[in-house]
Amino acid sequence: MDTVEVLPGIEIADLALYLKKENVVVIGDVHLGYEDAMSKQGIFLPRFQFRDTVDRLEKILSSLRPQGISVGEKLEAVVINGDLKHEFGSISDQEWRDILKLIDLLLEHAQQVIIVRGNHDIKLSPIARKRSIVVVENISINDTFICHGHEVPASKEFRESKIVIVGNEHPAISVREGPRSELYKCFLLGRWDGKKMVVMPSFNQITIGTDILKEKFISPFMQQNLGSFEVFAVADKPYHLGKVAEAKGL
Repeated sequence: MDTVEVLPGIEIADLALYLKKENVVVIGDVHLGYEDAMSKQGIFLPRFQFRDTVDRLEKILSSLRPQGISVGEKLEAVVINGDLKHEFGSISDQEWRDILKLIDLLLEHAQQVIIVRGNHDIKLSPIARKRSIVVVENISINDTFICHGHEVPASKEFRESKIVIVGNEHPAISVREGPRSELYKCFLLGRWDGKKMVVMPSFNQITIGTDILKEKFISPFMQQNLGSFEVFAVADKPYHLGKVAEAKGL
């Protein structure tokens, strides 16, 4: 799998980030149970999300495991950076079933699974306890702080970190070729309060995300001028597209 280094020691691998030194993979915003939630609103979608999520994850994890470690060994950890589930106030049957299967899959590839709570994960703990996994509010790995991004942490670890990885916004970018425009999931690299910041796309296999060239953002981390942020679009491999301002033609 082709990867692109977004920061020293941190690579984009499809829709995941790989912390090479720590041997940790980070994904986020999977939103399992999306089809059930839509059906309650009268919108019926084909049930392909879990299958496509598993297929894509297996390709990523299998490609990263041999890098720097012996064949047969596991990744140190997979971090799910918030919004593993989609329903806010309840746990659907689909969420129970798919989340447990996903955790089992991840544990085949990694020594541990760490779940960071997102704003959709209010009722996630009962599922995680079935696999003896504690849902945390955030996690600090050396100089890198990982949080979902729907609120700014107040901890000492966050204040002292040099890099912050967030999700929540599902960034995507529209790329135009002639009269045709296509939307791609993307990573953003910028700064927040003196820290380097990486904004991750969603791992949701049904929706693409929020077009950074057109839409407004809700995360407090994104309430700033994004013109100097670097864009890395994800297609058959990651592509560095330059700065947001350049993509807007500013």
